[in-house]
Parts: sequence; structure tokens; C-alpha cells
Amino acid sequence: MNKEKKKYLVSATLGLTYLIADLLTKAWAMSDAYEPVTFIKGFFYLAPHQTNNGIAFGIPLPTVIQIVGSLFILGLLFAFGRDQIFKAKGGYLKPALFGMVIGGALGNLVDRVSQGYVADFIVLKPFPVFNVADIGITVGLSLLFLLFLLESKQ
Repeated sequence: MNKEKKKYLVSATLGLTYLIADLLTKAWAMSDAYEPVTFIKGFFYLAPHQTNNGIAFGIPLPTVIQIVGSLFILGLLFAFGRDQIFKAKGGYLKPALFGMVIGGALGNLVDRVSQGYVADFIVLKPFPVFNVADIGITVGLSLLFLLFLLESKQ
């Protein structure tokens, strides 16, 4: 197996793992078995789930626009990823981070399509309530951006 195919495999494996982890944590947070957990009182805790009918930070948009916009952005990410991540020289960190982003994006998209909202339950003040998918998207994109920035300076 060549390196490009291995990169796709790493990305797909991490993306699928992240998608499953996101969907399982949301199912748990919305179940009768879920009980809020406090890690640091008033700062970091798992809250009763909240529904986010909007996009980032609850910005309201019609659901159909959110879904079409999400699909469009996923298409752009795949087009970008093909050349900048999978065909480019380098190791497996970028494909892994790309998988996190795609897995998180798909997790929120599945919720939006199946339920019309995204379930959020993680509270880390002062940020808005979020979920596992949001972590993958934010951390993955931030680290990818940082890696590309560092590479451009070299």
C-alpha cells in the first residue's frame, strides 16, 4: 500500500472513530441514564443536553440552508484535503487531524438531518455549550491551520 492510500486509511479510520464517539456521547447525553457531572464547579461540567437549532454559537438559519451549507463545506474540505493533505509530502498527523474534522462535521450533520438540531452538553465557561463533534472540528482545524502556517514560514 502506498503512502497516499495509508494517509486516506488513517484519516478515514480516525474520522469514523470520531463520528461514532460523537454519536454515542450524544445518545448517552440525551438518554434517561445520563446524569450531569461536575468536574470544576461553575467552570467545567456536563450539563443536561441542550438543543442547538442554529449553526455555530446558535446562530439561527433555516435547517435546509444549514444542511446544504454543511454539505458544500464538506465538499470543499475534501477537495482541499485531496491535494494539501493526502498528496502532499509529510506524515500522518495532517490526515489524522483531517479525519477528526470530517468525523465531527459528519456527527453534527447526522444530528441536524435526523433530528433537526444538534445536542450540546459540555460546558467550559466562558464558551458556549458544545459537544464532542465541536471539539474535533475546532481542534482539528486549529492544528491544521497551525501546521500549514508553520510550513509556510519554512
